[in-house]
Amino acid sequence: MSFLEEAQLEEFVRLVSLSDREVRSDLAIGAIKDENDYTSNFTSALRRNINSYSQSGLPATSFLLQHTEEREMGADAAIVLSRGEASKVAVFEAKWPRLSDPHYRWDYEQTATGLSHFSDQLQRQERWGGKLAVFEIFYTEESLGTSSSFFGADGSSCVWRDDADDFRRRRPDPNAIWTQDELRKLLETKKVSLAEVMKEFGVCHQGKPIQMVKPIEIGYEYRLPANLIAIHAGKEPNPTRRRLRRRIE
Repeated sequence: MSFLEEAQLEEFVRLVSLSDREVRSDLAIGAIKDENDYTSNFTSALRRNINSYSQSGLPATSFLLQHTEEREMGADAAIVLSRGEASKVAVFEAKWPRLSDPHYRWDYEQTATGLSHFSDQLQRQERWGGKLAVFEIFYTEESLGTSSSFFGADGSSCVWRDDADDFRRRRPDPNAIWTQDELRKLLETKKVSLAEVMKEFGVCHQGKPIQMVKPIEIGYEYRLPANLIAIHAGKEPNPTRRRLRRRIE
C-alpha cells in the first residue's frame, strides 16, 4: 500500500527529479563547490519547487538540527514525508566521486583507524536498517544529456545502503579504501535513479511508517543528519501555491 496518494507520489517523484537535474546543471558549470554544497542546494531546490509547483498538497519545510557531527551519523541529509499521524524517513549519504578524473581519490582513510571512511559510514548507517529508507547518492559533473554505465543523463545515481554494504562485504578487504574501479562496478550493477529511490520510498517498499509527525522530534529521536527537509501530504492543495494563484489572478 502506498504511503502517498497516487497523484501526490507522482508529483513528489517528478519534483525530486527536477531539483536534482537543476543542481546537476549547476555542478556541470562549476557553480557547486563540493558534495555538501550540492546536497544543501538540492534540499533547498526541492523545498522551493514543491512550494512553488505542487498542486496536490505537499508543502515543504527545511530544518537544520543542532546536534551531532556528520561523522557520527554516517549520512548527510534526511527527507521526512508525513501524512495524517504517521511519517516515513529517508536518509542518504552523498558523494561526488569525480570519475572523469582517473587520479581522484573519492574515499580516504579514517584519521583514527586508517580504515575506509565510506565503509565506516555504511556500517554506521546500519542503525536505521529496516525502519528507515537508507541510500547512497553519487553526484556527477557530466553535462546534462550525457550518460554512461555509471550515471544517467539527467541526474544523480543512487545505491541502496544494503546493496552497497553487500558489495563492501564481498571485497577482498571490506575495510580497505574504495577505488574508482570498485565504485564503477557497484554503480554498473546496482545503481538506480533518484526518482526510482523516491518511488520505492513513497510506496513503502523501502522504510516503514513511524507514528510521529513533528520533523524536529523525529530528527532527534532517530538521530538524523542535521540537514532535514520535511514534506507534509495534506488533503488540500498546497497553500503557498494557492496564494500564488490568487495573486496571479
